[in-house]
Formats: sequence, C-alpha cells, structure tokens
Amino acid sequence: MVIFIFARGLVILRGEKYKILLIDSDGNKYHKSLSASLKGHKIIINSDQLKASEFFFHNNVDLVLLEHSTNAPCQALLKFFKSIKPSIPVIIMTDCGSEELAVNVFRYGAWDYFRKPFVVDELSRRIETVLGLKYGKDKKEYQHMKGLYRAIGYINKYYSSKMELPQVASEAGMSISCFARKFKERMGVTFTMYVNNLRISKAIEMLKEDDLSMSDIAFVCGFSNQFHFTRTFKKITKSPPSVFRKSLKE
Repeated sequence: MVIFIFARGLVILRGEKYKILLIDSDGNKYHKSLSASLKGHKIIINSDQLKASEFFFHNNVDLVLLEHSTNAPCQALLKFFKSIKPSIPVIIMTDCGSEELAVNVFRYGAWDYFRKPFVVDELSRRIETVLGLKYGKDKKEYQHMKGLYRAIGYINKYYSSKMELPQVASEAGMSISCFARKFKERMGVTFTMYVNNLRISKAIEMLKEDDLSMSDIAFVCGFSNQFHFTRTFKKITKSPPSVFRKSLKE
C-alpha cells in the first residue's frame, strides 16, 4: 500500500474500495492499524477541520470519522456535512463525551458514536457494517436504519408534543416491536428513555430562566403535568428541578 502526503496533516492510503475521511488530532496514532483492518479502503487523514471541510466539499467520500474534543467541537462541522451531503454516514469519536452530546450528534445526523479509547478492530467492524448497510449489502437493514433516522428527526422536532411509540414507529415505517428493538440496539436506550432524556436536557436549559415556572417548563418540554415532569427530572438528574435550578445560580 502506497502512502501519499499532499498537504500538512493530510495523508491518503491507496488501494481502496471506499473513501473514508478521518478528522482526528490523534489519527496518526492509529491509522496504520485501522487501515490494516480496513483492507482495500482509502483513508484520508486530516486533523484540521477547515481543510477537512474543504476536502469534503470538493471530493467524493463514502464515510466520515469525526473527532469531538473540547478544543475542536464536532457539532458545527457535522451540521455542515449533513447540509451539503446528507446521505454520507458520519461516526463521532470523542474522549469527552456525555449523554447530552450523544443526543445532540444523533439529532444532527450522526450515524454512530464512539467513546475513546476504543478498540480499533471494533471501530473497523462498525465501519464495515455502516458501509455495507449504506451501499447495498443489506438493503432491508439499511431501510430500517433510514426509518430510525426519520423517527429520531421526528422526535427531536416534536418532543414537546404528545409522543407515543406506535405513532413514531409508523413514522419510521416499521412495526412497533421491530422499531422498539432496532431503536434500543441503535441508540443504546429505549424509546421512552431517549424521549425523556431529550426533554430533560431541554428543561435544564429553560431552568436558567428565572421567569419560567415549573409548570410552564413541564408543558413546553412535553410533560403532561408538573408531577410527571418533577418525577422524571429527579430520576434522570438525581435532583428535583427546584434544587437543580438553585445549583445553577451558585
């Protein structure tokens, strides 16, 4: 396999089947082992987000591996990628992740989410799976994945409304049982947990506003009543919303 370096921080490994854009400040530490696992694919490494965005815009790529860090947040670049080439799968990799970040990147269209440090073979298997789903090795499973992303987009848009499993499964074009199973496999949490986590993350932002009552926040975030909101908030954050609001001011 021949290596070409044609820009600072940019390396292309030739002999490919698919083109994978790797945007990671640590990419040089594991690109050899990753390329060995992904035999035949072209891996394009760039630690500079601006150069990577220019390359993505002007070239064809089949998958993106995108780092998220405190110095280089991924959200803006992820949204840019999805705005111009929405069908290209993006996998997020981070060593400073959180549940809120995971919810946000999936909302913006990320295909998967890996915490560092990761096992390279595990990442390469996931890449092969995504490429297989995206480019035709398993059309049925790919349709399921597309349905899940439609459903996630629907949840993220209408989280403040009444949200029931049959309704969202229909949006995904799947049976209730299939959707519930695939959602848990893909997201790592149940449908109900995802919706509640999203609503509580929105509520936390609203608690910063002193002029909003608990009942107002509960209603805007999609809870049927304040009691349900308080119980769910405490279950997720381990603190009642009133106490949490006070802690924000300390």
